[in-house]
Amino acid sequence: MQRYFVKEELSVDQTYEMDSEHRHHIINVMRSNVDDVFTVVDSHSQAYLVKLNSIDPLAYQVVEKVDHVVEMPVNITIFSPLLKGDKMDIVIQKSTELGAHAFVLYKAERSVVRLNSKKESNRLERFEKIATEAAEQSKRLHIPTIRFDGTLKEIDFSSFDTVLFAYENNNFKGQKIRDVLRDTEAKNIAFIFGPEGGFTDKEVDDFKDANNITLGPRILRAETAPLYALSVIASCIE
Repeated sequence: MQRYFVKEELSVDQTYEMDSEHRHHIINVMRSNVDDVFTVVDSHSQAYLVKLNSIDPLAYQVVEKVDHVVEMPVNITIFSPLLKGDKMDIVIQKSTELGAHAFVLYKAERSVVRLNSKKESNRLERFEKIATEAAEQSKRLHIPTIRFDGTLKEIDFSSFDTVLFAYENNNFKGQKIRDVLRDTEAKNIAFIFGPEGGFTDKEVDDFKDANNITLGPRILRAETAPLYALSVIASCIE
C-alpha cells in the first residue's frame, strides 16, 4: 500500500485536500480512483489509513490510525563524507530503508568531491527527495534529516550517547559494534565513516577516545560501511 508524508496534523474522520507535491504520483503514476485506500503520515509521525474521496480536488478522508512499530528504538545519525558519483544517493536511499535517523555530510581531508554553497543547496534538495521516497517505500514514520557541515573537528558530538568511529585499520583490533552496544544504553548514536581515500592520521587521532570499531575482517567500500553498521545495529536491538 502506497504511503505519503504530509506536513499537517490529521484526525480520524476528517477530510483533507492532498498537497500538490503528491498529486502527480497519485493520479498519473498510481492511477488512483475514488474509494482507493493508502496510508498517510502526518506532521506528528502518526500513520493513518485514508480513503480517496475525490480526484478534483484531490481529497481524502482519514479512516483510522495505523499503529505499527517500524522505527528503530535508537536514533542513528550517519556522518558521511560527500562521496563521488551516485554513491551518495545509494547511501542515503539504502540507509533510510535500514532505519537511519539523520545524515550529516562533513568535509573530510581526503574528500574527492567538494562543492560550493549553491551546489550544496542543489544536492541537498536531491538528497532530501531520495530520502523521502525511500521512507515512503520502506513504510517509515520518519524522514531522515540531512545537512551539510564542516570538518569532523568542527562538529559538536556532545549530544550523542555513543560515537562509533569506523576506521579500516581497526579491522582486527577495533571493538565489535555489538560489544559496544551491549555495554551501553545509548539512545542517540553517531556513526562516522571515511571517504574513498580513508581518514588521515590527524582525523584518526582526533577520535582516539571514541568507540573505535571494526566493520569485520574485510575492507568495505565507503558506500557499504553505513549499510553494514545499520544492519548490525538493527540485529542487536530489534
